[in-house]
Amino acid sequence: MLNIRNYSISKKLTWMNMLVSGVALLSACAAFVTYDLSTYRSVIARNLSTEAQIVGANSVAALVFNDQRNAQNTLSALKAAPHILYAGIYTQDGHPFAGYWRDDNRKTLPLPNIPPGQTQTHWLVGGQMALVQSIIFQGKATGFVYIRSDLQAMDDRLKTYALIAAAVMLVSLVLALMISRISQRVISEPVKQLAQTVRIVSHDKNYSVRAATSKNRDEVSTLIESVNEMLEQIQQRDTALQRAHAELEHRVEERTTQLAAANKELDLRNREVERATKLKSKFLASMSHELRTPLNAIVGFSDLLAEQTAGELTAKQKRFVNHIKQGSAHLLQLINDILDLSKIEAGQLELRSERFHINEALPEVLSTIRPLAMAKQITVQHTLESDLPVYADRVRFKQILYNLLSNAVKFTPKDGGISIECAGDGEFISISVTDTGIGIRPEDQGIIFEEFRQVEGSKDSTQEGTGLGLAITKRLVEQQGGKISLTSEPGKGSRFTFTLPAGAKTKTIAAHAASATASRRAPAGEVRKPLVLVVDDEVPARELLASYLDSEYRTVSAESGDEAVKKAQQLRPDAITLDVMMPNSSGFETMIALRKNPETANIPIIIVSIVDQKQVGFALGAADYLIKPIRKTVLLETIRKHVPYQEDDDAAILLVDDNSETLALLEETLRSAGYETQSVRSGARALEVLSSKLISAVLLDLLMPGMDGFEVIRHVRREATLRDLPILVMTGKSLTAEESALLGHETQALLKKNGSWQQQLVAEVARVIEGRKLAKSAGQS
Repeated sequence: MLNIRNYSISKKLTWMNMLVSGVALLSACAAFVTYDLSTYRSVIARNLSTEAQIVGANSVAALVFNDQRNAQNTLSALKAAPHILYAGIYTQDGHPFAGYWRDDNRKTLPLPNIPPGQTQTHWLVGGQMALVQSIIFQGKATGFVYIRSDLQAMDDRLKTYALIAAAVMLVSLVLALMISRISQRVISEPVKQLAQTVRIVSHDKNYSVRAATSKNRDEVSTLIESVNEMLEQIQQRDTALQRAHAELEHRVEERTTQLAAANKELDLRNREVERATKLKSKFLASMSHELRTPLNAIVGFSDLLAEQTAGELTAKQKRFVNHIKQGSAHLLQLINDILDLSKIEAGQLELRSERFHINEALPEVLSTIRPLAMAKQITVQHTLESDLPVYADRVRFKQILYNLLSNAVKFTPKDGGISIECAGDGEFISISVTDTGIGIRPEDQGIIFEEFRQVEGSKDSTQEGTGLGLAITKRLVEQQGGKISLTSEPGKGSRFTFTLPAGAKTKTIAAHAASATASRRAPAGEVRKPLVLVVDDEVPARELLASYLDSEYRTVSAESGDEAVKKAQQLRPDAITLDVMMPNSSGFETMIALRKNPETANIPIIIVSIVDQKQVGFALGAADYLIKPIRKTVLLETIRKHVPYQEDDDAAILLVDDNSETLALLEETLRSAGYETQSVRSGARALEVLSSKLISAVLLDLLMPGMDGFEVIRHVRREATLRDLPILVMTGKSLTAEESALLGHETQALLKKNGSWQQQLVAEVARVIEGRKLAKSAGQS
């Protein structure tokens, strides 16, 4: 099919002229031929009628006297008319009387009927013309003449007309082509010249070029004039734009020169600032080590003296030791504040954000704050929703809350009050600390979060602290995507409010997993204490850690990395505390050596060091990371997470399933049978519980979002302290042969979630628990 849209104007004009001429000529020829053929057919009909009348007149006597021979002779005269195909004479009742055939076909045709009231009729049939004529004698129909003629003459006439029309069409198309060629000079050539001019302007951007005008006053001439006017306007604007561009380039060049000079000066200052920052960081790191090393010994041994582990102290000695503890605690807080601030400013603060519930972290802070508040008879109250999770660094969250609460205690007079409120605020959790203290003046509220700024108290009071607490608090909140604000009125108190991103709310089923620490401890002499290897190059540090651990663990010491590796291979301790800064080889190198050795690869290693490089430590496989100086309770709680006590036979069964209805049914079933349970709805949460609580067995679902049951099993079996923990699998999943083999090797029971499974579950749990008790009894005997 011709794509006329892509043709040039000249071609379109040519085709248009030829098409119009051809259509007009064909229409005229068709009309003429149609008229001529209709007329000619009427002529043929009249000729046949004349011939029929002659035959009928000559056949009257033959019909009257029944002379067929005479009638046959009359019809033989039609041989002179070659177009007659058949002629017949019929009697009055329609019987054939005589006939004539041009060909040898002697078939007599039946006589058609003549419409009533007519003596003659004709019609076309099968490419032939047929005519029936009545033979009238003395006013009565004596017979009929039936003649059929071909239309060869008409066909010949039509062919002749077709040849004439084709010749005329050819001549007319040639003439139309010639006329279109002439019209192109008038219409298409100016348009072509205009298009060429536009292409030149577009390619060369030379707006001084103009299209040639014509003397005609038609639409094309108007178009050319409009284009020329447009080019004139574009030329004027382009000239103005070039002048503006040149002026702008000159200004940019001058500004670039100025900026280059300013950047050079700024670069020199940045280098000086970077150098100063590096020197400051180096100085802080050095001072941190030099200060924390002796401070660690002061804090630790003053705690031991206060506990009177080395002997009874007099009242005066106790007072002196208490002064030492208070001074060392203040100095430690000062060092920590300065280091935290320097890390934040240098962008080196590491945040380990996680989802946790506020009511889980709050008691740890309150346990530290309440003794300070009780000394001033200050009441501390808290109001919060139990299911509000927050996504933040747990340690830094407690630091923020502690800073605000300690400030509230410091500036609240005796018999005052402090309240903590927590509520959801869309995508954030809002926590407020309100006190009934001295308040903050409006002019001081704008500078309260700046470094080394302190609120002026009463005339009788003395200022405490460094003025860094609120500055660090503000930075820590903002680093975690939150905001902090203050509302205060002098003489009535202050209210600090900070926000942190909310964590995903998950519905958990509360359960009491294990009894208190004291009740879990095995009686002396009945259970052998776990062994902890203490690695530190300083004798006071080793003695201090050993004293902290002595009440619950056996300890053995090593003063170098090489000695630690050898003793770990020989003694196979349950845990290792490792210092980082040691001569000859660092603690990180020692950790790598321990992890490479299959015999010591799974021993939990807790780094206890002055150096704060948690990211490196955890990347190398540290189980936990503590920064000196540390308290006894912190060390013991950390060790307990990785080296549990002798397991209690009454410990809870951990139920792991993402379906709350299934968990409720499992709880009811097992508690009715006398077992204690704890429920979680994800594999990750199950691993958290296993790392911190005593569990007697795990009942596990396989199909869970996130971490599935198979991954939980792999994690559990990789932990040295959990390798023998019984795992029962309860699932509705169709297992493959490989999965069945894995569960048969790594778990103690497999139950299907179909039919009546409650009785089978209780029986399997009883079998596993009793079997484990018997195994432990046999091992102890």
